[in-house]
Amino acid sequence: MPTLGKVFRIAALVAVSGLAALGPRGALAASEFTINNPAGGEVRAFVVGVDDYQYVRKLKGAVADARDLTSTLKELGVRDVISLIDAKADRATVVREISALVERTKPNDLIFLSIAGHGTQEPERIKGSEPDGMENVFLLPGFEPTATGSQQRVLGGEFNHFIKQFELRGAKVIFVADTCHGGGMARDIDPRASEMSFRQVPKYTLLVDTLKPVGDKSDPRSELDFDHTAFLAAVDRSTKAPEVRIPGVEGLRGALSYAVARAMEGSADANRDGKVTLKELFANVRQVVYQLSDQRQNVVTMSSPNLSPETDVAFGLTRGVVLIQGANPSTDSGKSVVPANVPATGAPTTATAPATPSPATSSATASPRISTPIRLAALDGKTSYFPNLKSRDTAIEAVQPTDNPDLIWDPTSRDVIAWGDVIAYGVDVADLSTVVDRTAAIRELKRMATQSPQLMRVSPDDRQHRNDQTVEIDLSDVASRAVVLFNVSGDGTIQMLYPIGSDATPAQSANLKLPLRVREPFGAEQIVAVTSQQRMVDLEKVLLQLNRRRAPGQVIKSLERYAPPDARIGSIGFFTVP
Repeated sequence: MPTLGKVFRIAALVAVSGLAALGPRGALAASEFTINNPAGGEVRAFVVGVDDYQYVRKLKGAVADARDLTSTLKELGVRDVISLIDAKADRATVVREISALVERTKPNDLIFLSIAGHGTQEPERIKGSEPDGMENVFLLPGFEPTATGSQQRVLGGEFNHFIKQFELRGAKVIFVADTCHGGGMARDIDPRASEMSFRQVPKYTLLVDTLKPVGDKSDPRSELDFDHTAFLAAVDRSTKAPEVRIPGVEGLRGALSYAVARAMEGSADANRDGKVTLKELFANVRQVVYQLSDQRQNVVTMSSPNLSPETDVAFGLTRGVVLIQGANPSTDSGKSVVPANVPATGAPTTATAPATPSPATSSATASPRISTPIRLAALDGKTSYFPNLKSRDTAIEAVQPTDNPDLIWDPTSRDVIAWGDVIAYGVDVADLSTVVDRTAAIRELKRMATQSPQLMRVSPDDRQHRNDQTVEIDLSDVASRAVVLFNVSGDGTIQMLYPIGSDATPAQSANLKLPLRVREPFGAEQIVAVTSQQRMVDLEKVLLQLNRRRAPGQVIKSLERYAPPDARIGSIGFFTVP
């Protein structure tokens, strides 16, 4: 049996004064809501997604991002949605369609702009407009560094021009850039891992540039020059944005686009008042992306200086109420039939009501469990290692290392690799089944943590951590909430972290910090936080019984059974090396 414990608690949770706690919520489907603009105008959208680049490396998830956002907006009742996919997103069409959208815009409208695809950087055209002298650029399908191909791109300054035109017409803007422009990474990728897809191309030189940018001298020089605009970028200016795997979703995706779509469906409405503030939107999206990217991606959010994220509303959400009547409205009781748990109304057949808490259904069980097999490959391509390998909790599919496996096992070193990280070192074939079970459990934890996320972070950073280093888990917005924390090690061993003994629960302050010390064996640690307005006694008991046991599947079953309806779940990893 391997020794327990990649991490050890150094001290009890440290309380830090901070923000007020958020209220309970549960995840709801998009069809339950209609998006609305509190300012009273229309909601309009312009969405671009490009995978099929002709002359640079193709992407795998940007088109799916654009289609997801488009369908979500339409399901939420937005009628004016322009969606440009792959070849339809040539420069002439992009400029024409966004210009037409400007012309349709009325005072108090809300404009949602989104682009998913490749980005890069070029030397700034306006001296002093960028802090590092480089301008962000978005590439279109036909781009190549030739005279003709140079036209197939959109400069960051051009988007600034169009955003200002929307503002001059009295509109507010939310701009989502699911691309990247820099080349850095939070952690190095293990060279044995399968190739990862990033939304960034190497820098190039344009010997002849035939692009004639749209704009004028009065255009904003930076994001700080706007009055009514909010920005969400996949990463900062120096970091790569990976395409990621989303639990239960086919293929790869951009974590930012996925998180924004789910936020619009209701997951960002933390206090369930039907109004999503900029603070709620930013916090929700940052946490979901952080979790889905295995801490490789930190979203950058920014709003105009005169906006207050605490109080300014990004968008509103209204639940549709439909009266259900039979062929003959006069029933034996003389009353109309209305859906359960929905207020009756005597007026039109369709009415609207503010978003309210969903029925008592645990956020951990709001959607069905994922049953997709775990795809396992040996680094040398042989499948003969795995004929007798059985998993307790999921099916196993033996594949080649080039077939997008969930796990790669190195038969020489016996290390197990997942998405560029070593999650367990020196694992014999006989012990691979618990690593497979752990992988299936982490997939479920990510799904749960996307629906109603508990805000949490790893500090001091998201790089690899070494023996005897201190890592701190920071939880936000937990005042007056009960807290349960546990770890799932790379080999599937459960480690109860909080509460233990005399630990205080519920939390007395908004921000809580748990310092941990790294110990061998090394690999991946998945720290899970569950918070609720009520103490989770049964869940605590079960986790204490599972402590020091390889039982990742039992953890999932326990969360499904014992997590309260208002549970918020956070699931973040950090990685340790010898």
